[in-house]
Amino acid sequence: MHKLICFDFDDVIVNNKFVFKIPIIGHKLKTFELGAQYLEGNLDPKSFNRFMGEVLKQLQGVHIDTVMRLLLHMRLQKGTRELLKRLREDGYKIVIVSTNDETFIRRFLEKHSLMQYISHIYAAKFGLKNGLMTGKIYGDVIKTEKTGIIGVLEKKYKIRRGDITYIGDGLTDLPIMKKVGKGILFNPNALTKMEIYSDKILKKKENSGRLFLAEGKDLRCVMDFIPSRE
Repeated sequence: MHKLICFDFDDVIVNNKFVFKIPIIGHKLKTFELGAQYLEGNLDPKSFNRFMGEVLKQLQGVHIDTVMRLLLHMRLQKGTRELLKRLREDGYKIVIVSTNDETFIRRFLEKHSLMQYISHIYAAKFGLKNGLMTGKIYGDVIKTEKTGIIGVLEKKYKIRRGDITYIGDGLTDLPIMKKVGKGILFNPNALTKMEIYSDKILKKKENSGRLFLAEGKDLRCVMDFIPSRE
């Protein structure tokens, strides 16, 4: 039986805040205007899909190659490579679960030579027509607030959800953390912390040692809450 470590992508594997200020359409100076809500992870899950739709409208008609060049400027979170290597050496299967685009995530991981550590990527897909962004994004990870992937993981890896650990950073990660065995929040913001303390299920998980807050500048800090499989 395998044990799984699932990672959110944005602001966990990557530190993506700075990239959204970069102009991407020359003289039009059209940019990713995501705003403070997204950049600070302040959107609740039910608002996230609608908000992302509004954001992606700004990219409608932009060629996917332009978007990919921009996104690939994202920075790898400090300690990511060392953490993924150690987890694989300890026998864990590593899965990415994200509302970002699957193709971009794969290209980013390949750029940084990290795909060797990843067992699978479950993510959304940008809508495209003739190579141009349609302004839409699709995927069950968005429709189900990521929780729909739990059953897929159970069948694929022949495990119970109680053997799944999910590592995320914000409000959109809390629904899946409620349902899997263990949740680890990497540098959660104040609103996310407040939700934990006000939600009975999340508070119970924290009190029982199944939900943790890992705070630090290096992603390896999450290892304090993951047992070594010796």
